[in-house]
Amino acid sequence: MSLVLEHVSKTYGVGASAVHAVRDVSLAIAPGEIVALLGSSGCGKTSTLRMIAGFERVSAGGITLAGRRIDTLAPAARRVAMAFEGYALYPPLSVGENIGFGLSRRLGRTEIAKRVREIAELLDISDILSRRPSGLSGGQQQRASLARALAREADLYLLDEPMGQLEPQLRAILRGRVKALIKARGLTAVLVTHDQTEANAMADRIAVMEAGVLQQFCPPAQMREQPANLFVATFIGEPPMNVLPLERDGNRVLLAGTIPLSLHSIRLPIARTLVLGLRPHRIKLGEGPLTGVVSSNQWLGDQAHVAIRFADRLVVAVSQAKVPHAAGEQIAFGFAEEDAHFFDAETGDALVGERIPA
Repeated sequence: MSLVLEHVSKTYGVGASAVHAVRDVSLAIAPGEIVALLGSSGCGKTSTLRMIAGFERVSAGGITLAGRRIDTLAPAARRVAMAFEGYALYPPLSVGENIGFGLSRRLGRTEIAKRVREIAELLDISDILSRRPSGLSGGQQQRASLARALAREADLYLLDEPMGQLEPQLRAILRGRVKALIKARGLTAVLVTHDQTEANAMADRIAVMEAGVLQQFCPPAQMREQPANLFVATFIGEPPMNVLPLERDGNRVLLAGTIPLSLHSIRLPIARTLVLGLRPHRIKLGEGPLTGVVSSNQWLGDQAHVAIRFADRLVVAVSQAKVPHAAGEQIAFGFAEEDAHFFDAETGDALVGERIPA
């Protein structure tokens, strides 16, 4: 089912002490789409999810699900299933009873038991169906909460940090299974997470939020390659994007205030102070017009992370091969023009350069 948020805001308190948790957020989510709300703690993603679920009142704007306005409805009337970050399991009930609790009794006992077994197998909790929440680990409780949500018939599935308590290896396995289940059933889901890997692995599109403001909403690959602003550029990616100051001197562009930067195929929009962004994986080591001093060289088993002291800043480069340079040694590096990102230093907005014909 489609979900639409139109100019949604959430404010806690009034007057000078008011906290604007969500500011004028608009999103249109297509039927069968998985969307991740991604951001750091306090960015507004959980408040947005709770407004969709009906646990928080909308301060301004509206929310529609499958074409009907739901922001004025009680949570139970919205046909929404939610997996809570805090689990919210019923202590007197077993895991199996918790999973089957929200299922319609018209399904019959046999069908309910079958559905419980199937979702428990998917999430590797078949062996704890008879146990009660008090005897479970945090990861087991989290999977039980997720199973209860996915077992239900709903128009929308809300997943609040659904795998945050799981071990990395199990998390990697289960997010693939959960995504496959959601896609196979044609479900619409909104995932809240602070984990970029989880967002990239599960979501069709990602909505990055900061300070209550929607920064960018697009597919993961587009967000990485075409960030809308400097915040998104440095928030997305690990290691984060390198940022270096640029200045204009007439028709010249100066890197770090003194080094002329030759741009043969890009004509940048007029802006006096610019910022250059370089992804660590796109920096070429051992070749190029720039020279710095190696600050550290870490081999992580499958790639090298090399920190280079350059123009009073650290530039981090990632290489798939081992780099022979030790700390304190000089190293040349460079980048292809098509791999460079440019931003307005004052506004932080991305600048799209005009390609100059060859």
